Amino acid sequence: MSAIPTTTTTTTLGLIEAFDRHGALLARAPITRWPVTVGRALDCDLVLDDPFVAPRHLRIDRAVDEPRAVQVEVLETRNGARLQRKQHAQGERFDWPDGTPIDLGHTHLSLRLADAPIAEEQALPQFPWRTVGTTAVLAVLVLLAGLGESWLEARDAAQYLKALPLLLLTTLAVVGAWAGLWSVANKLFGSQLRFWRHVRIACAAVLVADTVQLLSYLTAFMFSLESLSRFAPVLMVLVLAGALYAHLATVLPRRRVGLAWAMAAVVLLGVPSWLGAQWLNRMRLGNELYMSSLFPPALRVAPAVPVDQFLQDADALRGRLDRRLRDDWLADEDDE
Repeated sequence: MSAIPTTTTTTTLGLIEAFDRHGALLARAPITRWPVTVGRALDCDLVLDDPFVAPRHLRIDRAVDEPRAVQVEVLETRNGARLQRKQHAQGERFDWPDGTPIDLGHTHLSLRLADAPIAEEQALPQFPWRTVGTTAVLAVLVLLAGLGESWLEARDAAQYLKALPLLLLTTLAVVGAWAGLWSVANKLFGSQLRFWRHVRIACAAVLVADTVQLLSYLTAFMFSLESLSRFAPVLMVLVLAGALYAHLATVLPRRRVGLAWAMAAVVLLGVPSWLGAQWLNRMRLGNELYMSSLFPPALRVAPAVPVDQFLQDADALRGRLDRRLRDDWLADEDDE
């Protein structure tokens, strides 16, 4: 009689997974025994294709006396391993908490233990009515804002109606092209296009910019704050920086903190540089010489200036301007 072959079952103790910087799965290996080695060498339990990972980078073991504790030993590597922003060099040992990734070079490791609790099943996503509604409302508001600005600038109704189709097509094309470029970047650095999310970000940025500009000019008119009207472009720069951060955070969600610091540094360095260039070229910080936006007089809160005081201030201003012209004329003669 021939012997009946027996099959041996292997118990899966866990699962170790490797992801790239954008969250895409690179490799996965079941854990059937302890310890487990990770590296580029073919005899490792989890083989990685990362040039910044050593041939045998990590040894992962589970303590016998503490079955819930997972210990990691950093092997022969010059780059080490990072856990929760703490760098561990060659020869160091540390505990690996559940649900916390380890960074090796450009690779992120995650560990799932067989006895770890499993999350509940999630319901299938329904049609995103709320997201679609939000996108539609933002797009309609952007179109209405563009129509309102065009109406205020039009000379007559016939000219406005004639330019209306081109305005609508231009607005849709600009928003679509802008969101499309960010979607391509999202696909290159991630796994999804996220086109409609970028559309919402662009529309929200346009609406916020229009609102901030309107409120700044209206407040300047109501309370006679000329400086607020002159520095309104600085507020536009802040809105643009916020929109760029939102786009970049969508493309690189794992780099949100670094992107926030980078965008803050650009604003803190760029705005003073721009104001300095304004001062060197025009001898003033703002773009406007006076408040160019006028509103109904009933909205004016600041008291009116008497005619006599206005004439006195104009005479004083004329004296300062004459001295400035004389100084400029003398400076031109010295240059010649």
